[in-house]
Amino acid sequence: MTDASNERKIKVEHFHNLIAVALSDGMLDDEEKEFLYERAIEIGFPTEEVDSVLKNAGELEFLIPMNKIDREEQLGDAVYMTMVDGEIHEREYNLCLLLAEKLELDKNYLDHIIDLSQRLSRS
Repeated sequence: MTDASNERKIKVEHFHNLIAVALSDGMLDDEEKEFLYERAIEIGFPTEEVDSVLKNAGELEFLIPMNKIDREEQLGDAVYMTMVDGEIHEREYNLCLLLAEKLELDKNYLDHIIDLSQRLSRS
């Protein structure tokens, strides 16, 4: 597999995981959807691909990145996604905690990311 195709695969996995987090509370509000589309543009996904993934979100499979930086970035994006509506609900927190565990990151790291996100959102 070439470096470019491997990088694209990692970005697709990351994006799929973000969608799973966004839908963890049973709904996808406008701010979450906007964040997903902005993130998709950043990583070079066409709008049609995002629409297709969202339509089939129930079939997504969670995949773990191999490198720690990508795992930390995924957790950070997941925390941002859960807090985009201004608060982190218990179910969203629990999903982020599960995500952190799957990404081999601990609860303290998750709580640190949440704290940083809350401080940044108040600025």
